[in-house]
Amino acid sequence: MKETHPLHSAIMSVARLAVLAVATYFAYDIRLYAIREYGRVIHEFDPWFNFRATQYLADNGWHKFSHWFDYMSWYPLGRPVGTTIYPGMQVTAVSIWKTLNAMGKDYAMSLNDVCVFFPAWFGAVATCLVAFLTAECSGSSNSAVIAAMVMSVIPAHIMRSVGGGYDNESLAVTAMCLTFFVWCRALRNRSSWWIGALAGLAYVYMVAAWGGYTFVLNMVGLHAAMLVILGQYNASLHKAYSLFWIVGTLGAIQFPVVGLAPIKSMEQLGPMAVFLGMQVLECGERIVKHRKLTGAAAWRLRINVYAAGVAALAAVILLLAPTGYFGPLSVRVRGLFVKHTKTGNPLVDSVAEHQPGTPDAYWRYLHYPFYVAPVGFVISLVHYLNTRSPAALFLPLYAVVAYYFANRMVRLIIFMGPIASSLTGIGIGYLVDDILGNASVLIAAEMKKLLGNKVDADADAAEDDNETEKRKGREMAAVAAKEAAETTPGKGKGGRSGKGKVGKVGASVLSSKASYDATSTVGRKLHEKLVVPFIKVYDAPGSRVTRIILAVGLLAWGSQHVAPFWKYSHDMAQGMSQPSIMFKGQLQDGSTIMVKDYLEAYWWLRDNTPEDARVMAWWDYGYQVTGIANRTSIADGNTWNHEHIANLARSLTATEEKGHRVIRHLADYVLVWSGGGADDMAKSPHLFRIGKSIGYSTGTVDMYDIQSKFGVDQYGRPTPLMAQSLLYKLVSFQGKVSEARFKEVYTSKYRKVRIYKVVNVSETSKKWLADPANRLCDAPGSWYCPGQYPPGIAKFTGIIKPAYNMPAFVKMQSEEKAKAEARAGSVGGEEAPEKKRKKAKKALAEEL
Repeated sequence: MKETHPLHSAIMSVARLAVLAVATYFAYDIRLYAIREYGRVIHEFDPWFNFRATQYLADNGWHKFSHWFDYMSWYPLGRPVGTTIYPGMQVTAVSIWKTLNAMGKDYAMSLNDVCVFFPAWFGAVATCLVAFLTAECSGSSNSAVIAAMVMSVIPAHIMRSVGGGYDNESLAVTAMCLTFFVWCRALRNRSSWWIGALAGLAYVYMVAAWGGYTFVLNMVGLHAAMLVILGQYNASLHKAYSLFWIVGTLGAIQFPVVGLAPIKSMEQLGPMAVFLGMQVLECGERIVKHRKLTGAAAWRLRINVYAAGVAALAAVILLLAPTGYFGPLSVRVRGLFVKHTKTGNPLVDSVAEHQPGTPDAYWRYLHYPFYVAPVGFVISLVHYLNTRSPAALFLPLYAVVAYYFANRMVRLIIFMGPIASSLTGIGIGYLVDDILGNASVLIAAEMKKLLGNKVDADADAAEDDNETEKRKGREMAAVAAKEAAETTPGKGKGGRSGKGKVGKVGASVLSSKASYDATSTVGRKLHEKLVVPFIKVYDAPGSRVTRIILAVGLLAWGSQHVAPFWKYSHDMAQGMSQPSIMFKGQLQDGSTIMVKDYLEAYWWLRDNTPEDARVMAWWDYGYQVTGIANRTSIADGNTWNHEHIANLARSLTATEEKGHRVIRHLADYVLVWSGGGADDMAKSPHLFRIGKSIGYSTGTVDMYDIQSKFGVDQYGRPTPLMAQSLLYKLVSFQGKVSEARFKEVYTSKYRKVRIYKVVNVSETSKKWLADPANRLCDAPGSWYCPGQYPPGIAKFTGIIKPAYNMPAFVKMQSEEKAKAEARAGSVGGEEAPEKKRKKAKKALAEEL
């Protein structure tokens, strides 16, 4: 068989690389709307914490960063940032920043600018990786570059990667695509198993980037398990997955936020079970090979080995289960399997992006690819059946799993961006491949007639690159069938190339030697009577012309939707590029204005309050309070302490008098969002529900009951419970707080933010909280030292519930200290011993 001319291959490769480069540029450019319109500003809520953490890492280094206990957030408890953060994005951003500065003044950028451009850069990288993943799984380079063009502008990816949106997902999608690509590459042939270790390293990077790493881990584990179930287990698969799981797990447990979750958490035990199962399978195969057993004897031994493995696993589970070794499903993961608002945690249920996916959401974030991707799904599935390539099975599996989880939680539509792009590229790439392949065959046939060449038409057709790949795909299908027989348990080692042409599915599926049993009389007869005649018709010159016409027609029809999709994606990118701290609005006279109320309010706090000022606001705004205003916040967007957030909610939804009694011990200022839209009145039912659910044994309060008791009707009239709440009086311009408790000191230009100074702040509590001696370290001399609530609010048990368990040794030290003080008082005679003991006992009770 003749090879394609090197010049032809080079030209095609350069053309594809050019298209990929253009797609990469488009991916970068479409993410810059926010930067062009609003400047180099960090957006939203979480990105402000991410930027603050990045700045801390750049200023203090890794050791201090990993041992950082932040007392400016989650006041007065503080937050152990070192053990509650996924640091991959911060480390990557600081590394880029240092590299650029080391390259000289022409490349130097501020850390702020690096963080602003970070999502756009990694959005472009993710686009390239989707092309590589598509090529590896489909075998079609044309499909790969088309997938890259789609990925560059698909809204499902843009929504978490616009310039200024310095959030974990902007890096995580890139890390996810890298892991998937390297994993599939490890399965290409028998000798590529060692790449499984690189897949493990890519997975470790994914773990460092985002808590969604569990999806990646389970996706790879599911793929490996399905290959075993479908009879494609072999030594190469065993070594590749074993390396992936071992390297990945060893790397993952190095992050304190992860800990031993990979071997204890319920949502991560599946991939570990696959790893253990493969060890049992491999053990059985090695024993069979060593003893040179065949047939029934080999299977009896295998069954004995499998049974022993299952028995050992069951014994370990029975031994560990009663000890509480296996952790429960996290509330977010549990939310993927139960109805929204019924996860049992109102904090999770209150987040809008945790709602189930809807058809409208798919259209909004995927647009036309949502309807083209199913075609690519079918082609990918047929491609797997044709070639039996392990990598070819990955995309259909990824599509099914991602679609299920996006249906359960709309936020996870972000997982749909890469797979929708890949499948769309495969659907369109199939038509392109078919046109090129058939055209080359017809042209070659005509050239023979003109030149009088009597060379066999099939060999001559191999001159074309696409037809060459088609033939290779058919040959590898036959090899796959032979290897399948050799690599099933008891038949020897396995592995296959995995490269075939996804576009050549029609007759090649039926003609593949892997698609029927060659030793079966019925199979041979069916092949002779049905498949062979069909192939002759399908590959006849007339059929090829028809196929070209149909494919060109479909592409022409589809091309009419390219411009609308392109425009829609850019419109969506513009819409998603508006930072929450500022936005464009329109006045009644039609003029457009820039509303900077939120940003200016934080600036006011920064410029007009003491540096040690404590600001109470709903947890959504905590990141911006610390990041922009540089002031201490009571809580922020992290959810590491649900009880503390519930205490905050109860303080704001209590009556003005009760709320002030607590707040005066914790805060100097109170900030609320007002002015309609997504202000604190709109969020008030969730505040009330969180406050009434967490910390009580009654469970989660139903949202519908709350809205009838704590809400505002369609005419703006509050319910009695709402009308007397502190929140209503602070937010609504219809309500009013007493200046003896709260004094309004700032109202933003367009009344979007109101700031109140707390009157009669407890200086005693403030000094007590500022004393490091009153922190509860988890061990003597440790950096992990949470604060505690001041004794002054201990009596307000209806609002303040316990939010941190005192370590046993701290409790013992407190008791010994109280006894020592009692004895000292008795000896000194300063006051009666009995009175002193009562005082010490009371102080201890308040402290506890």
